[in-house]
Amino acid sequence: MSVETIHIKNMVCRRCVMTVEDICRNLGFHDSVVSLGSVDFSVLPAADLMDRFFEQLRAVGFEPLKSHEHIMLENIKAAIRFYARHNTINEKNKLSDYVEKAINLDFRYASRMFSLLEGRTLQSYLMLQRIEYVKELLFDNELTLAEIADKVSFSSVAHLSRAFKKSQGITISQFRDTGFRTGIDEV
Repeated sequence: MSVETIHIKNMVCRRCVMTVEDICRNLGFHDSVVSLGSVDFSVLPAADLMDRFFEQLRAVGFEPLKSHEHIMLENIKAAIRFYARHNTINEKNKLSDYVEKAINLDFRYASRMFSLLEGRTLQSYLMLQRIEYVKELLFDNELTLAEIADKVSFSSVAHLSRAFKKSQGITISQFRDTGFRTGIDEV
């Protein structure tokens, strides 16, 4: 039996999966299997139902992906988000090695494609993801700045502070006073 897969942009967490599962259930897609970034159908629903499905996805901030390049782009982004949160200085995993293993694609090709489709480099996207993780850790208020710098692979608190100021336009202290965070899918 063949499976039809619809890839979906902006699905970044378990709540996203639950939201798409609710949409599928409400539309009567009982044979669908939802996972992070995709929905598998054993039989693709009729066109009018798929149009309603796509409408409801867009209404909650998701976007169905159509081209192979955009699917690869979302896979690259997911790999970088994971890398930003789980790679520490102690592990010393190079981004290029990690991306190649995670998405089974040559890093130079992935990097060029990412830059072409996104209008920014993989490194700049990684830095934004790392800063968003820093903001989350600051918001939780459980770790010192030194612990946060180490956890998010900054070489020092000074390095973290400079990168934060450059990225956000405010200091870490100013952020703590305002507490504004960006959704991971908006980065």
